[in-house]
Parts: sequence; C-alpha cells; structure tokens
Amino acid sequence: MSGGRIVWEVARREIVERSRSRALRVTLVLLVLLSAGAAVAGARFTGQTPTDHVALVGARSVALADAIRLEAHAAGRRVKLPRLASDDAARRAVHNGSVDAALLDGRRILVRESRSEEAVRVVQDAVAASGVIARLRATGLTAAQAIGVLTPAGLPVSVLEPRARNYDRNQGMVAVGLFALFMALVFFGQAVAQGVTEEKSSRVVELVLATLSPRRLLAGKVLGIGLLGLVLLLIPGLAALLAGTLAGGAGLPAAAPQTIALIVLWFILGYAFYSVAFAAVGALVSRQEDLNTAMLPVNAVLIGAFYLALAVTNTNPNGTLARVVAFVPPISPLVVPARVVLGDMGALALAATIILEVLATAGLIVVASRTYARSILQIGAPIKLRHAFGRRRPPTVAAPSNSRSAHQRDRTGLALRLGAIGLVVAGAAIGFGNPVGVVVTAIGLLLVAVAVSRGRHT
Repeated sequence: MSGGRIVWEVARREIVERSRSRALRVTLVLLVLLSAGAAVAGARFTGQTPTDHVALVGARSVALADAIRLEAHAAGRRVKLPRLASDDAARRAVHNGSVDAALLDGRRILVRESRSEEAVRVVQDAVAASGVIARLRATGLTAAQAIGVLTPAGLPVSVLEPRARNYDRNQGMVAVGLFALFMALVFFGQAVAQGVTEEKSSRVVELVLATLSPRRLLAGKVLGIGLLGLVLLLIPGLAALLAGTLAGGAGLPAAAPQTIALIVLWFILGYAFYSVAFAAVGALVSRQEDLNTAMLPVNAVLIGAFYLALAVTNTNPNGTLARVVAFVPPISPLVVPARVVLGDMGALALAATIILEVLATAGLIVVASRTYARSILQIGAPIKLRHAFGRRRPPTVAAPSNSRSAHQRDRTGLALRLGAIGLVVAGAAIGFGNPVGVVVTAIGLLLVAVAVSRGRHT
C-alpha cells in the first residue's frame, strides 16, 4: 500500500469515528441555524436608513410636515408623519409604541420615555428652522433666500484615506468571521492533541505503529480532523451567505463572499500550522490531566494573535502594526483577512503572506514530526523538550501516582487558567480604549504567564 493511501486510511478512520458523535452533528446543525439566522438579521435590520414615526395633531403641526421631512433628510434619516385627530389619540399611539413622538398643534412634543430620541431632535430643529424662516420672510426675503441664509455652503472636505462603502458593516462581519476562525483553530487543534494523548495513554498507538510510521500516522490524524473542521466551517458559512442573499432588505455587505473565502483559506493554512504543534504537544504527555498545561504555550500564541486581529479590525487595518504582524506566520491567519477586507492589502502582499505561512508550516512540520516520532512511545511523566529534540532517546519514567496533592495541583492550575481566560475576555469586552479594560487584560495575561511557569515547575 502506498504512503498516500496509508495516510488517507488513517484520515478516513478519524473522520468516521468522530462523525459518529451525536454532539458533532448537533453542533453542525446549531451552527447552520445560528449562521443563517445571524445573516438574515444582518441583512434585514442593518445597513438601512433609520426611520422615525412622528404623529401630527392639529393644523400647525401639519403645516410643519415639509420642514420635518427636510430636517430628517439632512440628518440622514427618514420620517413618516401620520395624522391623528386628537391629543388623546396621540397619547395612545405614543404609549403603545406605534409612533416615536407626537407633535401637538406645533407647540409641544410628546414622547414615551426619553427626551433625547432622534425623532425629538429632528422635530425641534424643524420647528426652530421654520420659525427663523418665518421671521426672515417678514423682512422681505423670499422663501428660497431665507433657506439659503440658514444653509450656507459648507467647506470642501478632502479625504486622504477614504473608507469603502458600508465599512462599519464589513467591520462587524470580519469580527464575527475572525471569532469563528479562532474558535475553529482552537477546537480542532486541541482535538488533535487530545486524540494523540488518548491513543498514547491507552497504548493503542503501539499497535498502530507496528504497521505504519509515526509520520504517516500524524499526517493522517491531522488530515482527518482538519477535513471535519473544514466542513464545520464551510457549511455554516455557505448557509449564512445563501440566507443573507435571500433575506431581502439591505442584504449582506458586498465583501461577504470575499470574507468567507478568506476565512476558509486561512483556516486551512492556520490549521496546518497549529495542528502539528498541538500534535507534538500531545505526544509529550501520557495523561489527559497533563495535556492542558502542555497546551498553554500554543493556546497563548493563538489568543494573542486573536486579540491582535481584533485590535487591527477595530483601529487601523493599514497601520504599521497591522502591516508588520500580517507577515508573522503564527499571527497571519487571524490578521490577513482583516487587512484584505478592511485595509489596502493587495494580491501581491497576500501571496507573500501565503508563501511565508506555507514555508513556516513546512519547517514546523519537520520539527513537530521529529518530536512526535521520538515521544509518542514514551509512556510516563511529561517529556522535556530538550529530551524530545536531543540525540538520545528520552528516558521512560514511571507515571506519577494520582495522589491527593496531584489532584489539588490540577484543580488549582485549572482554576488559574480559567480565571486568566475570563479576565482576558472581560478586558476585551470592556474595550482596549478604556484603561480598565487594559488593566483587566494585563492581569489576565499575567495569570497566563504564571500558569505556564507553574506548569513547567510541577
């Protein structure tokens, strides 16, 4: 049997075994429903001109209708002006939410809760402008001259770096895509590490390696889990694209197909890079309890890349930071999509990042496959990297006993890691523009460093 055939058989085994999981099938269905629902909501309820409903009561209010429409247009809004017969009818309409505000006889505005609503501002500006125009006309000016006095010609504005149309919608779409990409890389990368450690701890790998080489086993496992990950990313993405196209309304942003294609492309490249690192980490330990600590360095790099990508998305996709980190292979998968969709990265720069990512992945495969081959059959305590890379075979050490102190250390380490992740997520939610968010994130990253140091010394 050829080497490619052997790798495919290993990959097919991974696909068949993991696709039997009911949780995986339920997850796929939920992802499709959530993606389609979010796309429909985005198409129907975003990107549209906001509309205010203002009821008019009395002849004076009706006479102000044209002024209110002009003021709403100047504010970038639409306005609907239903006419009501009485103040009581207006109160009922405002109370039940059928109108945002009511203008009573041109003298008083009625709202339900807040005086600061946009509809109130539009009506107030329209009434004030109408009063000024009336006084100007009393001095002998025509209506056109009076309006010209109130609306002088504005100064010309030159934009050095014009943003694309619907930039805000594209920005939100990219942020959602990057979050999905980050979760897919973490989930399926860790699935590779967990699968390697599980086979190693159960001694199944010893039987498998009797018939094929470690490198082919590693390649098949990475390929099989990666194909499942690609399906779980591609199907919801296509469902979102189709649902958003059929939903009507403003539709999805024009950059939606490009964004989905970039997310899929960089999942393939990013997964190839990170999965072999996760596999090597999984081969270094013999117990699932040790795996979380062993994966911390890889997870830390992924988390850091994700937050850098969010910073690029929310600040300046064409800034110096964005231009530099886009060419750093561990960070490229999460930054390049934002640079292409929101920034000015062209085809040549995109091709350069892809080439660098492929070269870095090839180098990492050489290192990781050697680590995997030298460590996969070594049962016992976690293997030091210097032993995995050294010329001598790493020593086999008896597995430590599951004492109460070991369990206590595991629980403490888990709590420390969860607390660190919670603080980092909370800091991102608060925002990096807020000093509190920066401090909370810094504390979380400090706890991550403490957890990593603690794992190395236990």
